[in-house]
Amino acid sequence: MFLSVLKNVPLRIYGFSGFSILSQEGGVESGFKSARSRIDPVKYLYQVKGKKNIRAREVEFSWGSFNKGDCFILDLGENIVVWIGSKANMFERQKVREIAMLIRDTERNGKAHIIDVREGEEPVEMVKALGPVPALKDSSTEEDSEADITNSASLYKVSNATGQMTLTKLCDKGPFGQELLEKDDCFILDNGSNGKIYVWKGNGANAEEKRVALKVADEFITEMNYPRMRTQVEILPQGRESVLFKQFFKSWS
Repeated sequence: MFLSVLKNVPLRIYGFSGFSILSQEGGVESGFKSARSRIDPVKYLYQVKGKKNIRAREVEFSWGSFNKGDCFILDLGENIVVWIGSKANMFERQKVREIAMLIRDTERNGKAHIIDVREGEEPVEMVKALGPVPALKDSSTEEDSEADITNSASLYKVSNATGQMTLTKLCDKGPFGQELLEKDDCFILDNGSNGKIYVWKGNGANAEEKRVALKVADEFITEMNYPRMRTQVEILPQGRESVLFKQFFKSWS
């Protein structure tokens, strides 16, 4: 087991157990969730929540996911709707725009149109996609301070460049620098407190590094006591990163 990596790094890795990972919709690679293909028509809904450590998370595509205390991104492909709840804090209002621009610039080649919307001013695009606007909840069951904790993440490097397989903890607090992701190695971004562990595979990483990275990701679920049935491992080959992964970095190019 590798839990001692949290205290002493780098570490030689031994003795992995078998694993099974819950997959969401999209392609499946070796039993893990692979990067989601962006095909038309695009329909995704993201909740943006927090105060000091603000992140987006994908939620059910319905008005039932909305509340007045947070911000949301309705991704419709050509149109990206930024919806601001009347009770959302100033940090969420700023971050939701940043993430919408990240989607536009990195996933739509800068061609999508961002529509800024305040609660009560929902445009026809929203009504067409979600139906008539119902009475909305005042806030979510999770407080912003609780979201700050679940939004935390750490970044690890998996490499055998020295001749021995090592797991090295690079950062325990984001946002991270994109330059940390080296193409010849694999990396694990641990956001298990929010139900996600990302495995980033550099184009130049060797087969052994890729194999071990997948097993190490599963070990995080066990060693960190994350709920197995609610924790997903998402595989991200270099160049196919999801926006939920990119948001953990200072900038993305």
